[in-house]
Amino acid sequence: MSRFLLALALTAPLLAETPDPAQWEYRRRLTVSSPGVLHLVRLGPDILAHARPDLADLRIFHQDTPLSYSIESLAGSATEQSYAATIMDRTPTAGGELQFVVRAPAATRHSRLRLSAAGGGFLRPVHLESSLDGKSWETLIDRAFILAHEQDGVTWRALDLVYPPSTQPYLRARIGDWPDPRTLTGATLLLRQETRPLMQTVREFTPVPESPPTPTETILRLDFGEKPAPWSRLRADTSSQSFLRPVRVTLSNDGRSWRTACSGMLFHTNAAQELTLPCGSQHARYARLYIYNLGGPPLQISRIAAESLVRMLRFVPHEQGEHSLWYGNPEAKPVSYGLAIIADRNAPIERIVLVPGPERRYGDVLGAIQPWTKEHPAILYGAVFAIAAIIAAYTLRLLRKTAAKPGAEKAGS
Repeated sequence: MSRFLLALALTAPLLAETPDPAQWEYRRRLTVSSPGVLHLVRLGPDILAHARPDLADLRIFHQDTPLSYSIESLAGSATEQSYAATIMDRTPTAGGELQFVVRAPAATRHSRLRLSAAGGGFLRPVHLESSLDGKSWETLIDRAFILAHEQDGVTWRALDLVYPPSTQPYLRARIGDWPDPRTLTGATLLLRQETRPLMQTVREFTPVPESPPTPTETILRLDFGEKPAPWSRLRADTSSQSFLRPVRVTLSNDGRSWRTACSGMLFHTNAAQELTLPCGSQHARYARLYIYNLGGPPLQISRIAAESLVRMLRFVPHEQGEHSLWYGNPEAKPVSYGLAIIADRNAPIERIVLVPGPERRYGDVLGAIQPWTKEHPAILYGAVFAIAAIIAAYTLRLLRKTAAKPGAEKAGS
């Protein structure tokens, strides 16, 4: 631990910047009570909305002294092990289905079956079973889908069947509407182990379709506002079950000119589901989510959440007392401390998570109460108008007294 903190502390003298405070529009107070300990500040959506998208304008200050820092992204990770599998017993059924058995290598643990198929333009239902001996079968996936589709300049191929990890050596699949067994060209078993990233919700929407949904597509439009916080994926909440839908997201800053940002799949089976769509870092004002229904019923989407990766600002304060976080300078240049600050977030080192104070603007004397005024504007403006009315009444009374004095003097003479 001491070695890590020393390395971090030694970077402080490397910061040679002398910033002009007026160039940073926003401040947040950080109260430090334990100097010399690693401190973390969560960069929430309210900070991200006003900071530069690349976070190059973040600064930590104690009085007039800038402190070095690093930014940690709580990203996930994924690994895949693949195993060549043998396809056996291909049997076309009278109903136009293709049934076949996949034999896994010995002592193999797997969690998805990836098919290889020639051709495209299909959406086919799949039923998948597993067996220890190739004779007695149990259902893995009651109903899933595989797909190969092209539309609006985007091509989707979804040929993975996802299920909980299994060691059963036999899988039996039954795929509907597959007339030619020769177009099934191969199969691979995979074991995918994944650590999900830690995400935070930037904005939530109750989506309203731009036009009535059709069996062809559903279009949902999202407005992130004038100063959108960056986001990197969309997550849908739906009550629909047993589906696979190709989806596409387009973005626009003005609501007129649109570009495709990402595409992917949403699916739900009894064994697995995926209702999130990674899109990379985005901060456009408008987004459109296209859901291609491919003749099926439109999905019942009750909510869409725009999410961003959780990022933590890390620094080691040298003194106790009030510190401040600065941001909101579009012209700021990235700072370099000459030393990478890397530490495992699961390492057993002492750390303190700070909750930043209310957002204040540079030079704004009302900045300290700004959040309260935003929540209760009627009280604020009512008080202002009341004070103005009192001042006006007092001024009018004073003017009347002044106007009455000459008349009184004349009557007395």
